Amino acid sequence: MMKFASIDFETANYSRVSICAAGIAIFMDGELSESPHWLVRPPKGYGWFREDFTEIHGLTRFDVQDAPEFSAIAPEFLERLARADVVIAHNAQFDLGALQATLNHFGLRCPEFEYLCTYRLAERIWPDLPNHRLNTLAAHIGHEFQHHNAQADAEAAGKVLLAMMKYTGAETLAELLQKARMARRRFCT
Repeated sequence: MMKFASIDFETANYSRVSICAAGIAIFMDGELSESPHWLVRPPKGYGWFREDFTEIHGLTRFDVQDAPEFSAIAPEFLERLARADVVIAHNAQFDLGALQATLNHFGLRCPEFEYLCTYRLAERIWPDLPNHRLNTLAAHIGHEFQHHNAQADAEAAGKVLLAMMKYTGAETLAELLQKARMARRRFCT
């Protein structure tokens, strides 16, 4: 029985601490079991919204002005990560960088977990695609979604991982990683 958590964050600006939306999709044995998401108010000093970021994800300071800060949702969010066998993110460097910076900002303990990046994995599994952005991969597997919505992006990354397993004939995540010659990485070690 494999359980993985797929995460996605949207930010208000270039600061990794400016998370304004968080999504997590939990997959159990190849099926989406839950997909909670939150609007998040960036902490004081990090809450200005760049116009180009708003154009991407559609969120403004007015959308999050009454939302909780990340520290308020962190227990629920991090507990889901701790229960997963592995955490995935599409472009994990961005999402895990935002998580690390935000945890540090609030002085929250960094949870240890194994993770992998579906972007890097897709580069190895489908090298001939024109690019490996999430919307390209979703189109490739026939999954329609609202790109740059934290909940939808987290779900799409999970669907992409499952499609890569099916495409390669991998029965387990370990088998997929072996075929791709990749390994899980550790967060907060």
